[in-house]
Amino acid sequence: MLSIASLVLLSACSFTPNKIGVTEKYYDFDHKVHYEQIKYSDDHYYLQIKADSYAHFLQQSVFLLRHSQSLCQGVKPQLLLHGGVQSFDRLPTFPRPYQPDLRVEVKCVKEQQ
Repeated sequence: MLSIASLVLLSACSFTPNKIGVTEKYYDFDHKVHYEQIKYSDDHYYLQIKADSYAHFLQQSVFLLRHSQSLCQGVKPQLLLHGGVQSFDRLPTFPRPYQPDLRVEVKCVKEQQ
């Protein structure tokens, strides 16, 4: 009976890895960021961080750097920006237009020696 109960508990804790080529939606509670992630391989990802406000862009940028480091697990991340980098104006003279989502391709690059 005990072995059956432990088997049920172990099967409930099974890990499902990210599917290759499928868009998955996530929310990061620390940075309060909604984002989508596509995994092409273990060292190639595409991230789309949802734009929600001009003031929140700083947190989104910090999240991007930390998350890309986490995805690469110790290997250096290489970021290719596809769009969504917001301009910075201290005192804008006109209303800020809607900013597009921050879209980035992340590749984990091993150093060649």
